Amino acid sequence: MRSEQIYPDVRTFESIVTGTKEEQGYWVTLEQSYFYPESGGQPADRGTLNGIPVLDVQIKEGYVWHRLASPLFETEVQGEVDDDIRTDHAAQHTAQHVISAILQDEFQIKTVSFRTGTEESTLDLNLDTWDDTLQNRLEERLRMVIQAKLPITATEYTEEAALQLPLRKTPQVTGEIRVVQIGELDYSACGGTHLASTSELELILFTGLEKVRGNIRLAYVAKDRAFRLLTTERRALAEAARTLSAKKDQVHLVVDELKQEQVRLNRQIGQTEDIHVKTVLKQILTTDESILTVRHDQEDIRFSEKLVKALAEAGRTGFVWNETAKKLFMCSSGSIHLGQFAKTYLKQFNGRGGGSENNAQALFQTHEEAQAYIEAVKEELHT
Repeated sequence: MRSEQIYPDVRTFESIVTGTKEEQGYWVTLEQSYFYPESGGQPADRGTLNGIPVLDVQIKEGYVWHRLASPLFETEVQGEVDDDIRTDHAAQHTAQHVISAILQDEFQIKTVSFRTGTEESTLDLNLDTWDDTLQNRLEERLRMVIQAKLPITATEYTEEAALQLPLRKTPQVTGEIRVVQIGELDYSACGGTHLASTSELELILFTGLEKVRGNIRLAYVAKDRAFRLLTTERRALAEAARTLSAKKDQVHLVVDELKQEQVRLNRQIGQTEDIHVKTVLKQILTTDESILTVRHDQEDIRFSEKLVKALAEAGRTGFVWNETAKKLFMCSSGSIHLGQFAKTYLKQFNGRGGGSENNAQALFQTHEEAQAYIEAVKEELHT
């Protein structure tokens, strides 16, 4: 039984240092501590001990260790728990209880794991797919639970008494068991911090969805985090609407139109580049040189790639240097294995890259290094 669990409203306290150690930081234990240690997916409290910032709190072998920003030399300490961080963590944790209870009771979806992050919290759900209908129904029920102002209490029970309650999961501890009750919605054996009522959640927003190890990972924010996110996204939407000269509810349509226009323009650019490549290739092939070298100072890297591909299709050996990307493209008619040569000699010219028998590419710091490498390849071709 830990005092920080029994007295969740304590924010300032006095205590005595009972132990210290240096292990990747300065750590102390106290005679009595009201700092919540990291546990069960919930982060540790933050605050100060005699004005020294508490950076982490961990419980090991029944002792609560506090990692400090600097050494603590006094024996008597004044502790202060950061109320904003404690309340934020309690809100995210309470939201998890409520979301998990609704999903299990009304949709038969079990929660596999839970984590509170610095930006958002996540729930891993034993579920294959997620859809808008399910999310809309969940959001509606969450609003109802918040508006219902269900009381949230934490009570210590004997193991026998606790097992008589409709607990959501079988407790992993024995002896005295702390049960968190949210109205009649949820009974859970839990040692974390919580709000006093579901009304204090105020708002829960879902922020992301992904498939992780066969489960659905649902991201969310609650209380102040939700309002901050809402404010940030509203400002971003308003700025986007102004930039696009569109109504807020029409921004997505304008963006879709711009994306389609971009696809059309990229297609036109590609077609123009293809025509230009043919023109340049025709000019290059008029020379009598057996090994062709081209330098692009301002051309887009895609044009350089297309030109060396055209040289290869024409059965010629050539080098195309793109100055902007500091990249050398190479093709060979087969008299040298470009990939093997690059693997053996590139490092001697401060280059890195590779390729196959007939095609290769490499990055260099300067054009001079690339030119020296080209001369080395040419010498190999002539031997």
